[in-house]
Formats: sequence, C-alpha cells, structure tokens
Amino acid sequence: MNPLIHDLLVGIPFFIWVLAVVFPISRWFYKRYSNYRARKAIHYFAGGLAALSAPFLFETPYVFVTASFLLFIMTYLPHAWGKRFEWFQIPEKYGEVYFTFSYFVLFAIFWNLDIWVAVTAALFVAFGDGITGIIKERYYGKRENERAVKGLNIGNLAMFLVCAPIGYAFEGIPGLIAAIYASLVEAFYGIDDNVTIPLGAAAIIWLLKGAGL
Repeated sequence: MNPLIHDLLVGIPFFIWVLAVVFPISRWFYKRYSNYRARKAIHYFAGGLAALSAPFLFETPYVFVTASFLLFIMTYLPHAWGKRFEWFQIPEKYGEVYFTFSYFVLFAIFWNLDIWVAVTAALFVAFGDGITGIIKERYYGKRENERAVKGLNIGNLAMFLVCAPIGYAFEGIPGLIAAIYASLVEAFYGIDDNVTIPLGAAAIIWLLKGAGL
C-alpha cells in the first residue's frame, strides 16, 4: 500500500480521537473538575498518545505533521476571533496553541533525523508538564495566577520522576540530562513552557548525541 494512503487511513480515525479528547472528553473534565484539569486531559490523552503512537502508526511525517498544524490553527483561531473554547482555553493564555505548534515543529524537523528525539521531547511536555501541573494545583491551589505556582517545588520533583525514565528509556544519558533541563525550566515564569520544554529538550538531546554522549 502507498505509504501516504496508509497514513491517511490511520490518521483520520486518530485525528477523530484527538477531536473527541478536545471536545467531549475534556469538556467532561471541565464540568467534573476544572478548566485546568481539562487542559491536562488533552496533554495526556491527545498529546501523549499521539507522540507515543507516531513512530508505530505512521510511515511518513506528512499526515502527522499536517494534523499537528491543523490543530495549531484550530486552537489559535478561537483566541483570534474572541470565541474561545471556554472549557479549556483561558483569555490571554496560549498554552494549547504553543503545545500544538511545538508538536508541529518537533516532528517536522526530527521525523527523518531521529524521530525518538521528537517523541521524547513531546512526552516531557505531554506527561511531565501534565503531572507537575496537577501536583501544583493539588498543593498550591488554583492555577489562575501562574506566577503563584512558579519556582522550584514538589511539582518539579514529580515532573523529574516522570521525565527521567522517559528520557533515559528513549535517549539514554542525553535524554536524562534533557529531563533535568525540562524539570528545571518549568519552574520559571516567562516564555511558555509548552515551547521551552519540548524544543529545548529536543535541542539538548540532539546536540549531546551529536557530541557522542
């Protein structure tokens, strides 16, 4: 079978699953818990599953990368039009937009270079940042004031405990060092960590592997 046809046959139902997570499933988390939990449900069940599945389900980057770009547009336009998806989007916070854009960049660049660099870095933000957010919400309160929960704390330790085995399993010592970076950079308020974690971690892994580590 033509690889592109294969990827379309796989990608269309997978994209429908992602839309199911973004709409009915995350909306349920919003009603049951909070806007923030709905965002993290998308991290886990859409972003995490997509990153883990990509090397096994898809034969080429085209469908996966195109779907990532479409999700980037889909999450950006509600902000631009002032008609946000209120169950997971927050005024003047573009985390989900950066999240999808980072996936687009990661897999577009690394698919044919070393797809596991992209997978590892994406999982850091999908699962690692996802768990630290839940821990911080649990111990430090609601997340409306982002500055209030920044700084090194138990959430960053939890993130390291998630990212370290992921990084080491997929990319060895470079992945472990990148996990340390990801767990530390999440603590700082400034550039959105949906950008700094995956793109920075991918750069670290790639450079360290290139140096022979």
